[in-house]
Amino acid sequence: MFKPTPKVLACVISTALFTSPGYAEIPDDTQDIAQDLEVIVISGSRTEKALKDVAGSISVVTAQDIEKQVVTDMNQLFKYAPGVEVTGSAGGAQNILVRGMGSDRVLMIKDGMRMNEGYGADGLNDIVGRGFIETDTLKQVEVAKGAASSLYGSDALGGIIVFTTKDASDYLGQGETFAGSVKTGYDNSTEQENISTTLAFAHGDFEHLLNLNYRDGKEQQNYDESEQPFSIQSDNIFYKARYNINDQDYLTFTTEHWQQESKGDSADGLLAYFRGLGQYGYQIVDENINNDKTTESYQLNYHSESGTSFYDLLNVSLYKNKTIQRDQEYGQLDINAPMFGTVEIRDMWKTSRYQQDTVGFRSNASLEVNPTHTLGYGLDIEKTQSSRLVHEYREVAGESTRDLTDEKFPKTDTSRTGIFINDEITLLDGQLTLTPGLRFDRYSMDPNGALKADGISRFSKIDENHTSFNFGALYRLSDDISLFAQYGQGFKVPAYDLAYIEHYNQASSNYIYEVIPSDDLSPEESDSYELGLRGTLGDFAFNTAIFYTKYDQFLATTLTDSESVMNNDGSFAYQHDTFQYQNIDAVTIKGIEAALNYDLSNEINVFFNASYQHGKDDETDEYIETISPLSGIAGLGYMGDKLNAELILNWANKMTKVPEGKSEIAGYGSLDLLMSYQLTDEIVVNLSATNLTDKEYIRYVNANGHSEGDSKKHLTEAGRAFAVSAKMTF
Repeated sequence: MFKPTPKVLACVISTALFTSPGYAEIPDDTQDIAQDLEVIVISGSRTEKALKDVAGSISVVTAQDIEKQVVTDMNQLFKYAPGVEVTGSAGGAQNILVRGMGSDRVLMIKDGMRMNEGYGADGLNDIVGRGFIETDTLKQVEVAKGAASSLYGSDALGGIIVFTTKDASDYLGQGETFAGSVKTGYDNSTEQENISTTLAFAHGDFEHLLNLNYRDGKEQQNYDESEQPFSIQSDNIFYKARYNINDQDYLTFTTEHWQQESKGDSADGLLAYFRGLGQYGYQIVDENINNDKTTESYQLNYHSESGTSFYDLLNVSLYKNKTIQRDQEYGQLDINAPMFGTVEIRDMWKTSRYQQDTVGFRSNASLEVNPTHTLGYGLDIEKTQSSRLVHEYREVAGESTRDLTDEKFPKTDTSRTGIFINDEITLLDGQLTLTPGLRFDRYSMDPNGALKADGISRFSKIDENHTSFNFGALYRLSDDISLFAQYGQGFKVPAYDLAYIEHYNQASSNYIYEVIPSDDLSPEESDSYELGLRGTLGDFAFNTAIFYTKYDQFLATTLTDSESVMNNDGSFAYQHDTFQYQNIDAVTIKGIEAALNYDLSNEINVFFNASYQHGKDDETDEYIETISPLSGIAGLGYMGDKLNAELILNWANKMTKVPEGKSEIAGYGSLDLLMSYQLTDEIVVNLSATNLTDKEYIRYVNANGHSEGDSKKHLTEAGRAFAVSAKMTF
């Protein structure tokens, strides 16, 4: 445990440096589309390219956006990005949806490394979330929308999210050897206090970056502030070193250790069964939960632009990362139920552990064959081991009455090997660019000979090959306006937890369900089509796209058997249902996105974006739960010499496209204010005031799947809130 270290070090360094002279980063206008189109991205081709030259839709969140919006948690990153949403709240399981597709069907990559997958029933990642990451270390986040397996392989079914961390060069000016920043802030929606220190220094051919971050707060409350309170503490140590071999080649080594601990007084996973038994003499007298998430990563990367007959640019990296989530629940029951023959004080513990370890080799290169053709190619090799253990222990009067350990699925090794090639073809004197791409992947899932519950048969190993194709086209109608089109294929290796899960549960006194393993699952597949137009016309900038994606071999829960068990006297005893995950027929999601910006003057602009989605199961004609209603933002921005400000209206239509029996959610409009003020050349203050009108509303992304009669008070967004940060650079 190193938790106090970042806080103590950050405070000491902050005190020492607050009188240092220097310069400050001045936040950019986050809604300036013309400026966004010049942003350099890597998710579109795995090499650096201006966004305006990519044949596909990519949403970008920069470090300046993160500062200006006072982002303190991953669930706030995409609040103003069309077509991208984050479920969950601070301290809980979080998941990112891209155009209505989420869970592990969206690949997440940080600095070229595959990030952890999530875990939960129906693949919803509602137990273990994703994106265990410190936002203060991020230089840029890119969301490439649509299938991208031709570049990134398995799991890029619905899109990819690329996190890029900061470098020492982001702080060091020309000829400087030492620089950095100190930042502190407060968010009253979570009562979070945070402090971070970043140091960048250079010596000879070496550059170093060190970031220390500490956060201490609570969960984000609903509108009525009626949620069970729990505390959240997190800390992060991030270090990146770079050795400049020469002007064209360098080596980098990166390591990061992130940890978050949450504590609360509600052990629902352990005590849910007993909450309705008070009338029978089962009284809960004590309960608590401790949730601990950690992730650590190590990466060595070689970058070369020296050029050979095989490449002009080359990236090769080796990495290892490990993610662990531990959930420890405790409950005490005072049982006075003589009718069941039970009178006792029962202590109960439940400890759950999810762990995922990945080692990988990733490489990509590009070579200009001639002025018309630039080839890109690469090789990726990765192996991931995943496990989930649950230990239940009960004790009465100091004597053990239950001691069980359960593997929710066997420890599984997933191996992936992929090789890809693409060609950037430039025609018509640069007016037309075509980018065909092809990737071949081989993968296997090995349950390591584990036995099923019967103790005789073994879980099956899954081995498959898959080929993915992509074709993009970008036509420059003028120097400032481009038309683009893209077709992409995606696939996802069958989820190990869904394929191998073997679970038996007596949910109540009259209902039992079990999930049996699936031995023969096919990969989920997608075909994504997109057509877009973007550019500038004088003071007017725009970025629009329409999309259509068809998902085949979708994995879903299927009821395979249902039995009503009767007592000897003929009365009903209990219902026993059996489920299995199986590939079903296709689902289709389509929609449109648009973003507009108009500069009224050098200081004032207006902006607007919107996203519309429509998705159904092709077999049942039911709506897909994860699509969102027509929604977006509209705002007014001001950029002065010292003051930047934006007034933003978040809006959404009423959601009526829901499966039968599920809840419709009312539309809403919520007003936010973002402000940045440059106090001195070294110090900038950022303020975010959200839900200014104190409106009670629910975001559909957090309510989908709930039945019509369910109470949804706990799903409401927080009322009026503010967050503030002060940052000094030196």
